[in-house]
Amino acid sequence: MANLIASLEPIGPSRQLTIAREIAAAIQAGRAQQAALGRAETLVELCQGIHAERYYKTCWEEACFGSGSRRRVYAVPNTTDDRALYYNIDVLDSCKTALFEAGYFELAADPATGRKVKQVRPPRDWDELKDYARLLSKWDKKGNLERLGFAPNYGNSWLYIYGWLNGGKFMSGDGRTCTLDDPRIVEALQFMVDVYDLFEKRDANGRVLKRGIEAVDAFQSTFEGGEFDPLITGKVAMKIDGDWFQNHIANHAPTLRFGVVPAPAPKGKKPITWSGGFSWAIPRGAKNQRMAFEFIRFRMTDRIWRLYHRVEKRFSESQGKSYVPQMAPLPHINTWTQKELVDNNPDLPARIKRNFILFGDLMKVSKFRPVTPVGQLLWDHHVRAYEEAVRHTYTPAKALERGRREVQKQLDLIYKEKVYPKVNWVWPIGVIALLLVGGAAFIFLRCGRLRLLREMARPESRAGYLFASPWMLGLVVLTAGPIVVSIIYSFCRYDVLHPAEFVGLDNYSHLFRQDPLFWKSLINTGFMVLGIPLGMAAGLGVAMLLNTRVKGMQVYRTVFYLPAIVPAVASSILWIWVLNPKNGLINSLLRVFGMSDPPGWLTSPDLWMGSKMGIIVMGLWGAGAGMIIWLAGLKGIPQHLYEAAEIDGAGTWGKFCHVTLPMLSPYIFFNLIMGVIGTLQIFAQAYIMTQGGPADSTRFYAYYLFDNAFRYFRMGYASALAWILFLIILALTLIQLKLAPKWVHYEAE
Repeated sequence: MANLIASLEPIGPSRQLTIAREIAAAIQAGRAQQAALGRAETLVELCQGIHAERYYKTCWEEACFGSGSRRRVYAVPNTTDDRALYYNIDVLDSCKTALFEAGYFELAADPATGRKVKQVRPPRDWDELKDYARLLSKWDKKGNLERLGFAPNYGNSWLYIYGWLNGGKFMSGDGRTCTLDDPRIVEALQFMVDVYDLFEKRDANGRVLKRGIEAVDAFQSTFEGGEFDPLITGKVAMKIDGDWFQNHIANHAPTLRFGVVPAPAPKGKKPITWSGGFSWAIPRGAKNQRMAFEFIRFRMTDRIWRLYHRVEKRFSESQGKSYVPQMAPLPHINTWTQKELVDNNPDLPARIKRNFILFGDLMKVSKFRPVTPVGQLLWDHHVRAYEEAVRHTYTPAKALERGRREVQKQLDLIYKEKVYPKVNWVWPIGVIALLLVGGAAFIFLRCGRLRLLREMARPESRAGYLFASPWMLGLVVLTAGPIVVSIIYSFCRYDVLHPAEFVGLDNYSHLFRQDPLFWKSLINTGFMVLGIPLGMAAGLGVAMLLNTRVKGMQVYRTVFYLPAIVPAVASSILWIWVLNPKNGLINSLLRVFGMSDPPGWLTSPDLWMGSKMGIIVMGLWGAGAGMIIWLAGLKGIPQHLYEAAEIDGAGTWGKFCHVTLPMLSPYIFFNLIMGVIGTLQIFAQAYIMTQGGPADSTRFYAYYLFDNAFRYFRMGYASALAWILFLIILALTLIQLKLAPKWVHYEAE
């Protein structure tokens, strides 16, 4: 007890310390038994430690990193989840004739008669799962999906779970070698491709009109949430999803007849699951690390877990909802939760109670994503390989090999034995200071020392500099400073967490010679330049219409300008609906005009009728921003020029070509420069609408820069990308300025 008190006292006053002192005093007074009975049990709970034995092995190992004696725990797991196959029993029953003919049934006792009868059952292996995907799907007369039997990547599965089900590994045991192209993972990806190919749309000659993934994506774009979830409504027969989906069913469709089984594995292999969760962590530089750890330890004690679940249950009931507890990373807490809050809850259907036990049992055979410094990069390339394979851009083996190669490059950089020098910030700061002083001295000497001193000495000058000083300080500290620092970072390897290391031209060399996504993003961004003349033409056309003398013109101008002030996020969400391949406004109009199979827009990587063109079409909606500038230019054209053109016999087209366009050339020049700069920095639309997909078709340059900086924490590499973008914009702007005198005409000339 003395040792416990000695360890608690440095932390400060606490309930544990108070109880420990009371027990110690009771022992000294000869009342040890009474004290133990009254307070010892509470003290044990309050002083519970954090030990690996209390956690699922999967949860604990996911928070560890390193090998051998260097292996350490870097976080404390506080949540977890896992995945299994959900299936809608009503949908299976509706297809039982086809399923029975294929032999997919089991014998079960009839509750009424007690006799053995055939009963539909879920799939048991990959071959059956593929067959179920075909048998449970339903198409309309035009060959479009009405019901989806099963899609490998709908729900929450990804290639990870299929690779693990087939016995594959994504990373070597020491974490230094990426094994993304493991033959077993190749087989898993081929299985996903084969299932998606079931949904291909072909013509009478067998030629592919639409890939299966595009047909499924178009169908998925019609899905809704809440009580209209596709599994609940029967639009999807089966999907792999997390244990959290049971809570969704309990709240929105408690009477739904559904089942849950472990995700099927290939024949001869045992089912497993994939789990993940969040953790508590303490930054290395935290001021009160001991207190932070005490909070985490307190938060993970059994009594707090029980309190948490009881409070959450009361909160759910106050909203009229059922409570299906969130899974804890502690097995004994899940056991208590099941007995106290699941089994004893009359509002929960029996099937949800059974499934809660199933998900807990699956945690014993769960896998987790590799713990590695390139975890996010590995994830992105595993997704990219899946996209390339299911869209038949590459074979599964080739797609995975390409991804493995890119991940391995980054691993080699991290574990390279070559030691780079740390950046000495003294000389960069000195150079910056020297440049500032030199610039000030140049201005001082250039402008005439005495005259400049006299100007600065004037009271109004001093007041002006005083009022301008906040902006000047902000310019130097918040703009000019970061710009100069980014130049230095572009020659460094810097991940935010560690000091910057000087690597010379390595970033630029890798960017041009070894990074295919750099060129892909550059080409994607270059294609978007096509939207500049389209946007300029749309804006000019609207401006010419609004330049006519019609009653209520101010209202029309306001209406056309409104889209220009809609925030990018709101307009992007709006256009996700407009470009919906099934129910969107544009495709609905195209069907009215006779197009039976309109474009997939945001779900297709097609060059001319895919995601990039969809974003260009969206850009035309905001033509009102340019319309204001065009309208100002049109108002400034002298009327006598049109009158002179009419006298010379010019018609409407002639006046437009020989008067309007030449007089608008300064405005064309301005819009062209601003359009190029804006297009090369396009980001928000892709980030919100497509997340860079499908198949990297909207992985624009700024998006790729963002990924490197804020997802992979490759700040040095991102700085190099930023300066390449700056040089491209600068070069294009200088070219336009050089060519401008040949075609831009100003009235003063």
